[in-house]
Amino acid sequence: MDVNKYKYILQNRKGDVFIFIVILVFFILTLSAILIEYFRMESLYQQVEYVLQRGVNASVEYAMLDEYRRDGHARMDSALAEERLYEYLHESMKLDADLSKYIGEEWVYELEIKHINATDIPPRLTLEGALKTRSIFSFLTGDVRLPFRISSVRCYLVRCEQTEGLR
Repeated sequence: MDVNKYKYILQNRKGDVFIFIVILVFFILTLSAILIEYFRMESLYQQVEYVLQRGVNASVEYAMLDEYRRDGHARMDSALAEERLYEYLHESMKLDADLSKYIGEEWVYELEIKHINATDIPPRLTLEGALKTRSIFSFLTGDVRLPFRISSVRCYLVRCEQTEGLR
């Protein structure tokens, strides 16, 4: 198309340009809303994953059996580690009994824990589940589940420490 055709379209009095501009603005606003929501959820996911990793690490460290540590062996009380993790979720993350997070009266997210695997030797605590949240935009309906798998391992026998946070 040449410049004269564009001039003709823009100067057209039939209303075609107005409809085209409205459609274009709607498309841009919708795309912007989706991108904003994606980055909001990604940020929320990273924050929750970071705090969960700290909780899993603290639970493993708290449940380490010191009487074995002196001898160079790594052992953990797995029941104590799980108990400490739940305490961390309620006290530090401020989650209610259903593992839901509220700011004021507004629901923000819920942790859906599928599986907690704790082993005594080697001391390992693995937390698997999903972060359930909703969009802040009314036209993006439904719940969004973002899966996570967080693990912490302590092995002092060979003088190593390993932590991993996986999606």
